[in-house]
Amino acid sequence: MAARRFVSSARRTLSLDGVFVPLTTPFNLPRQEINYEKLNFNLNKYEKIPFAGYVVAGSNGEAPYLVPEERIELVRQVRRTVDKSKSVIGGATHESTKIACELCKEMAKVGADGVLVMAPFYFKKRMTDEAIMNHYTRVADESPIPVVIYNMPFVTGIDISIPVLAKLAHHPNIRGVKDGDVRKLAGIVMATKGIGLEFDVLAGSAGYLLPALQAGCSGGINGLAGALGKHVCDLYTLASQHKWNEALKVHLQITRIDTLLLAELGVPGLKAAMDILGLYGGPCREPMLPTSATDIQRIEATLKEDNFL
Repeated sequence: MAARRFVSSARRTLSLDGVFVPLTTPFNLPRQEINYEKLNFNLNKYEKIPFAGYVVAGSNGEAPYLVPEERIELVRQVRRTVDKSKSVIGGATHESTKIACELCKEMAKVGADGVLVMAPFYFKKRMTDEAIMNHYTRVADESPIPVVIYNMPFVTGIDISIPVLAKLAHHPNIRGVKDGDVRKLAGIVMATKGIGLEFDVLAGSAGYLLPALQAGCSGGINGLAGALGKHVCDLYTLASQHKWNEALKVHLQITRIDTLLLAELGVPGLKAAMDILGLYGGPCREPMLPTSATDIQRIEATLKEDNFL
């Protein structure tokens, strides 16, 4: 009970309306250390775009390749650099419930406004609905800042069901969910908004941000925003103004490059596109290999054909 009292008195408000950019993590060669100068270079450009906030050390930030201390330091650096009006959400995913709780606390200390937590999946056969419920409840009980569930079956092999999400939505410190299934988003909205819960649903891809917003989602955490943030924010703004025809034009423009970069080529492809567009992408940490010269040519061709260059 003490943990729940702590949460209700200490948790901060966190708006999930708008587009959140999941930051890539810039590395130096050859030692693959984090390059904070290049991080600030990107942030200075991003601050000119109307993002609602930043997700630090998530999937596009190569979180599995970062030690906890690096993740915490990235949150600290981003919070110091960006405007106080922008929310900073730290990636606090860990296979261990105990360590995930500790990450939440440490990220809160360095200025995070919320945390994004993916389901543990290493022992996926043991990750029953009861185990998932227990994990997120424990994390939310102990976290000083709001928790956003990250449902990513493509990575975890576990799809958190709508009934489980609806139960978790009742927790006062679970603020929302990022989900990667466009067919499921409307169902989550209906199961939570319909009973008046303060629980928002975020689209996991710019490629279906428009239908997600039409279904009642509050915004998105979209990898494409790392390369083409203005266009993704334009889509959100047009949709929020109910300018559906104009929003559709942007949707059609970004869909092909979103599919190429995020669905096919992944983080190396996204970083390559950032380099092409005047941001710093740079190398990934091993074991991920660089984008091939052939794929870089495909990225450049698509950017030109769809009027991004």
